[in-house]
Amino acid sequence: MAPPQASSIPGRLLKALQSINSSAPRLIASPTAVGSNANPGASRRASVAIIIRLRPEDSPPGGNAASPTSSAAASASTSPFAQALPLPGSPTVAAAAAATSEVSASDKAAYPPAQKDVKQQLERFFEQDWVKRPGTTAEILFIKRATRATDKWSGHVAYPGGRHEPDDEDSRYTAMRETWEEVGLDLAEDDYLSVGALDDREITTSLGKRLLMILSPHVFLYTSPETPVPELQESEVASAHWIPIDLLTAPAARYDSVSVDISTRLAPKNAFARAALKLLVGGMQFKCILLPNEPIATGALPSPQAVVPNAPLKLWGLTLGMTLDLLSSMSLPTDAAASKGSTKSGDLSTYPHAVAALPQDKGALFAPSMASIFPRFSYPDINALIWIFGFRYRRTLKQSPTDSARVNWAGMSIGSYYAAVRRALVVAVVLRALTALGGLGWLGWTLRKRLQSRRTARALAL
Repeated sequence: MAPPQASSIPGRLLKALQSINSSAPRLIASPTAVGSNANPGASRRASVAIIIRLRPEDSPPGGNAASPTSSAAASASTSPFAQALPLPGSPTVAAAAAATSEVSASDKAAYPPAQKDVKQQLERFFEQDWVKRPGTTAEILFIKRATRATDKWSGHVAYPGGRHEPDDEDSRYTAMRETWEEVGLDLAEDDYLSVGALDDREITTSLGKRLLMILSPHVFLYTSPETPVPELQESEVASAHWIPIDLLTAPAARYDSVSVDISTRLAPKNAFARAALKLLVGGMQFKCILLPNEPIATGALPSPQAVVPNAPLKLWGLTLGMTLDLLSSMSLPTDAAASKGSTKSGDLSTYPHAVAALPQDKGALFAPSMASIFPRFSYPDINALIWIFGFRYRRTLKQSPTDSARVNWAGMSIGSYYAAVRRALVVAVVLRALTALGGLGWLGWTLRKRLQSRRTARALAL
């Protein structure tokens, strides 16, 4: 049986999974731990699971009806990861182990040489009749995090995952354990195929000045036509969603923006400083992809003030970056060729970002650039200053993210972009301060001249 057409979503997905399976992810060394008793390899690394499935044309989108679930189903007492189990072999090449000498031995061990068996399993899976049918839909599992005051990513769209624990064998084990705990899916079962890993991602402070954590995304393929329905840990996850990949790509994708008050991040405890920052630098806006809010499983109800009936989910930031890493592997050479002939701006990485969605013509890119995660500021002069200082960022954008010679394209682009942002903000604040001082000086001089004129007029009148 022939494989699916290369230009179809299943055909693109097969290409992407084969590429992920045969390629080495770029690994990043753990940040230096703070404190004498800190474990540098545990709490400052995290992993997520990107779970992909193909839904047959005669299967309902959500499988069973969505219903509130109990966290007891995912408790540690019933977890298959309560004791160390043999995991499916990770299918990425051994070159990842030499990516950096600073990466821990356990992290390197998660990426042994590629296994031909995984490649063969992928080929056999995509040759099945139900997979190749026109109505088959490729989907990715997203979760919406529970609303918690202590969670920095409270309410965000994310992938199941969490922090590395001291007893975890490697980063892939962390992704599998956290997935079981959060959504009750056992990725060690035969129906799940461990495909490989995407490049490590850096989690930084708001302006990228300090590296907080390293995030390792691992890709899994669900190979059964049946719909897996998650059982959520209510304290961590509010809802789970199977999202068709079509809705993440042109022409079906819908785009919007997420506004972020940078003052609350830079000065969370000083009301005066927050007010000054909001006046001086305004706010940030991040591009996002709108997702349908049709959960297949729900946990505890969110707080009443946070309820917006049927409001679309917003995929942005770190999770959008990992999603775009996956989608970039699904792009074909013909996509780039078509985009060159387009008269419209089909790439959200264009700085400043294109305001509209991707063009609905044959020249549209299959998916936005991975640089689309970077924000714009509400003040045009700050955006202009970022462009002036962002020559290194633009040079990085011209490099191919798939270039085998690169070390970490995402990290390089994020670092160079936020370096330009920091310079632009400093210059903008200084210029605004000088302008304010100049304005006050001019106002004082004007008032003084008027007073002198009045005194002179009075003296002449006398």
